[in-house]
Amino acid sequence: MNPNTVLTALFGAVLVLLTGARLMMSLTLHMWYAWVQGADDYLLMHQALKGYASSDDSMTLAKNPGYGYWIRLFSKLGLTADLAQFLIWFAASLIVALAFQKLFGKPVLTAIVYVYVLWNPIAFENWLGTRFYRNSLFAPLTFLLVGLLILFIDMVIPIRSRNGKESDAPQHASSRVQSEKVTWAQLFRFVLVAVGVGASACLMYLLREDSVWLLPMLLFVLIVKIVIVIRANLQIATTCIILLFSLLPALTLIAGIAVSMKVNQHYFGVALLNTRTQGELAGFVNRTYEVDNAEQNPDIWAPPSSIQQVIDVSPTLQHEPELIEQLYHAHFASPDIKQHPLRGDFLTWQIRLSVQSSGGWQNEAAVQRLFHRINTEIDQAYQDGRLRKSDKFFLSSSLVPRTQQQIIGLSGQTARSFWWNFDCSSQYRPTTGKNDIATDPKNIEGLHKMDVDPANPNPVHFGFFTVNNAQNLSMHIVTIYSVVNKILAFIFITSIALSLFVRTRMRQQSEGPIIILGILLLMYALFYGFSVAWFTEYVHDAYVTFFYTVGTTSPFVSIGLLLALGAMQLNLAALRDARVTPEDVVSQDDSPLRTLG
Repeated sequence: MNPNTVLTALFGAVLVLLTGARLMMSLTLHMWYAWVQGADDYLLMHQALKGYASSDDSMTLAKNPGYGYWIRLFSKLGLTADLAQFLIWFAASLIVALAFQKLFGKPVLTAIVYVYVLWNPIAFENWLGTRFYRNSLFAPLTFLLVGLLILFIDMVIPIRSRNGKESDAPQHASSRVQSEKVTWAQLFRFVLVAVGVGASACLMYLLREDSVWLLPMLLFVLIVKIVIVIRANLQIATTCIILLFSLLPALTLIAGIAVSMKVNQHYFGVALLNTRTQGELAGFVNRTYEVDNAEQNPDIWAPPSSIQQVIDVSPTLQHEPELIEQLYHAHFASPDIKQHPLRGDFLTWQIRLSVQSSGGWQNEAAVQRLFHRINTEIDQAYQDGRLRKSDKFFLSSSLVPRTQQQIIGLSGQTARSFWWNFDCSSQYRPTTGKNDIATDPKNIEGLHKMDVDPANPNPVHFGFFTVNNAQNLSMHIVTIYSVVNKILAFIFITSIALSLFVRTRMRQQSEGPIIILGILLLMYALFYGFSVAWFTEYVHDAYVTFFYTVGTTSPFVSIGLLLALGAMQLNLAALRDARVTPEDVVSQDDSPLRTLG
């Protein structure tokens, strides 16, 4: 038997065993449902339950509907919550591995990438991996989306190609004439990937209220793809077809969002994804943040005096005394807003609850109309000078504005958040959450939706592998990944230097575009961590910042580091093929060492 065949079979068997073991981890730790979290876990579960469409109160549209769609999808497919969570990680691993195989053509690297993504320790973290909440989808879905984006850029007209020999240095397709014929099979696969990009981006957008961060990345990828297609010198008809198909991610994303908004308009009378960060209620909150007020700070975004100022300029709001009473003395402000000023973004919740408890919540549409009148009056006050807008910097209208000094003050937390992508051991919590045996309908309905037996909500599937074993293993995995990630970070820096050397000293094509893509992914993660630090500073809890940050940023950093690993492998191959030795480098006439001599 061919030794290569035996080796390939053994290699495949190891991957199958690792996949099976990974499934065992998911089933052992299992997803857990915190039904008592009415504004979080239960709120999203409620979106997937019967009767949701007929409900209309202050919590109905408080958050985006994406996780409710996800629950309905896997439930319709007959999957348990545990199996669905494993499958989204499995799909992400396959897609990222396929993207690396297409990009680099190195089976060993592809296998490493597959295992790296599949066994990422985030999957076993208490709040980010196994909690039955939308944040547990962020990491696998981001891996999936970035993998699909790489495939999308590289399909039909690849950004790099090989001349047929594994050891040969790559040539970049964007700068050469495409002589080969584009087949309908290629176009069909391209359409599938393009729709996949749009669908995964749409689900991510619908999952969360801050999804605007997706748009620059998608726009950048679309522009890059269009440039590659135009520079390929294909026939005009072929170019037009590919350009048309290249728009499918954007069209799919827009269509999905539009359908979701249409559903909400049909059932609730508002064409919005949520009414806490969108629409007129959110507009009222944002206008309150804009008030120029020395009492505003990163902890207290809407001081009582700012709220009073917007009330004073709105006759409509002044005619709602019960609403004002609730706003000042109930819920998060109880017993008095001056004693307990609203911290962070809690005005978004306080105003909703106050409208509800004051009896003013007829339905979503009526509330939007009421606050449209209020906001119009506030805008007029800004225009005629009765209200003065803050001159501080706004990262977003839904976030507190900051002074230059306050922005600089975020650098420490931003750096810590970025470091967690390499070593999260300081914040990582192994899964300790468990499903409840409470007979409350909120718990029972949720467990049924997860396909969990309420009488045995924490089943033991494997007698030889306990929850304690899985928890200990997850902590060992965290340690392993912290070491591996630091090695990859060193390789990332080395790969940049090597690419510069190949390009500038050897005058050969380097893996510069791949390195640039990796750098952009790391920069994206850094800026996202900065924006989260801006939002979560008022909490003064590092774990909460970790919870909001790492599920999204870790996939960017991980794929960026792995891209550098692939680029280094190819650049080393280029050096080997050019037969460059250390002695050759030193002996060059323009060598810095020679110049110094």
